[in-house]
Amino acid sequence: MGPCPSAQAARPAGNGIANFLARAMLRAMVPTSMLFALCLAGGAPSVPVESEFLRLTDALEAAEAQGAPGMMDRRGGPTAQTANGGFGTRWMPGQSLMQGYLGVLMLEEAERSSGSLPPVDGADDDLARVVTLGGGAMYKLGGNRLDWGLEGMVAFSGRAGATAFYAGGGGAVIAVDIDLLVFDLYGGPFVSLFLGDRLRVYGAAGGLLQWASYDQSGASAADSGDGTGFGSGYYVRTGAEIVLSPATLLGFGVRWSESRIDLSGDLGHLDLAGTQAVVTISHWL
Repeated sequence: MGPCPSAQAARPAGNGIANFLARAMLRAMVPTSMLFALCLAGGAPSVPVESEFLRLTDALEAAEAQGAPGMMDRRGGPTAQTANGGFGTRWMPGQSLMQGYLGVLMLEEAERSSGSLPPVDGADDDLARVVTLGGGAMYKLGGNRLDWGLEGMVAFSGRAGATAFYAGGGGAVIAVDIDLLVFDLYGGPFVSLFLGDRLRVYGAAGGLLQWASYDQSGASAADSGDGTGFGSGYYVRTGAEIVLSPATLLGFGVRWSESRIDLSGDLGHLDLAGTQAVVTISHWL
């Protein structure tokens, strides 16, 4: 059977590459069985099919040029933005945001007391600034614009050769050197919110477990001693980050914590309290 006359008439004039591509796309969209049925019925469409197809294609391209969402934008999923451009929809429930940080722990209290050695508080001396390094994961459990979930973090803080002073007999001021290393394991619930397209703010609070190594050396054995121990406390932290790429954020955070650590070696306990100020970098898994 020869080609349908009406279909032949519907072809646009010319045999250029554009016409060939248009006919190929049209054949891919319209089933062959439908065209064959139209030929048998002698009922070819009165309007040229391929010309209408080309007109529809031009209309779609014009709409996308004016800002209408294209086919790729309608697919949705964790990597698609919402109409308001919120990146919060990228963070799906069950997905983790890994965060690392580097900064300083500013101690307002670093007092060792209740042991065989005279009490020492280094928060007013060199021990007031301690380098800290840490990181962990924020695991989203739910939420759409306001994300919420659980976080678990670790941190290492330490200072070597910090000079501290205590009052000796007769009003004398005695200097001692302190080496301090603290390991933190902390976690709890968090909330996270995107403000606009690229700014994320968050807050978290929970329990804090610590292990510390404390070494104090002075001019005599009566001023010297060392010990290790475990302790506990609590923390509250907050921060803000900006989106650098679809999966990476950079920002700043602060954490307040208080804890008490029981030291071995008859050194009593070590009370720590202060603010941690850090630069953060985060990445979605």
